[in-house]
Amino acid sequence: MPDLVHGEAEAERTVLRALRLAVEISIVLLILEAVGAVLSRSLSLTVDAVHNLPDIFAFVLSWTALRSAAHGASDPYTFGTHRIEVLAGLANATLVLGTGLAFGDEALATAAHGGTFAGAVDPYWLLLAAAPALALRGFSAVTLRRIPGRVRDLNFRSVVLHMVSDVLITVGLLAVAVVLLVRPQEGWVDPAVAVAIAAVLVAESAPLFRDAAEVLSERIPRHLSVSAIEQTALGVDGVREVHDLHVWAVCPTLICMTAHVAVREMSVRESMDVVARLRDAVERDHGILHAVFEVENLPVG
Repeated sequence: MPDLVHGEAEAERTVLRALRLAVEISIVLLILEAVGAVLSRSLSLTVDAVHNLPDIFAFVLSWTALRSAAHGASDPYTFGTHRIEVLAGLANATLVLGTGLAFGDEALATAAHGGTFAGAVDPYWLLLAAAPALALRGFSAVTLRRIPGRVRDLNFRSVVLHMVSDVLITVGLLAVAVVLLVRPQEGWVDPAVAVAIAAVLVAESAPLFRDAAEVLSERIPRHLSVSAIEQTALGVDGVREVHDLHVWAVCPTLICMTAHVAVREMSVRESMDVVARLRDAVERDHGILHAVFEVENLPVG
């Protein structure tokens, strides 16, 4: 995996700047869409406008988590506070799920009754709100996706997922406006798109809950394999056996492991050389940054 051009510290500053930009854009979007929702009487735009509130909270949580993790290890937190990043991702998912369920119920009720949310939708106001919203969200999503993959932790991935799905949601709002401009009698499209927006919010929360649960339960990361790590270790000269191998993630960007390795009888200096080669191998092949190996000498004969 290549090193970052400006190093990890610069990458972290880039992430924090991107998150601050996401907060600023979300505040502008909240004001823009709230005004547009009142003037257009659109349920789909109302759902999206309210969705900006948990977005802002989610982005602030993510920024706070990264700032906290940057302080490093301490006596009470020997791995640092990286798990706060996971908890922030979990909070983000909860906020998005709650918003989707609450407004999904309202949208389904409106669609079932065949009516409108607060009167006939004005497609012109809907278009005037959705078009700049798409431009702002597209810019924010592109900026966030330029962040190097190796510094994207769980809660930052939740932010990126927010922005990409929000772009798709805004495209749906534009579609409603265009349909109602051409065929004003098709009022059902507004609550139908509101249901779709709510469904997107519920769906995007699912993988975030899964990823957070896997980290907190210390499941081996999905992209790793115990057998593959064992084979890497056995490929190091001098290693004869590997057992009691444990792999877990403190957060998705900090993967740890411990293992017992049996070697031929050798001096302490030689065994330390084996450990150094083992650490280099698992970092190179599997991205494991914190590996502890206990060396055991095989009996002679």
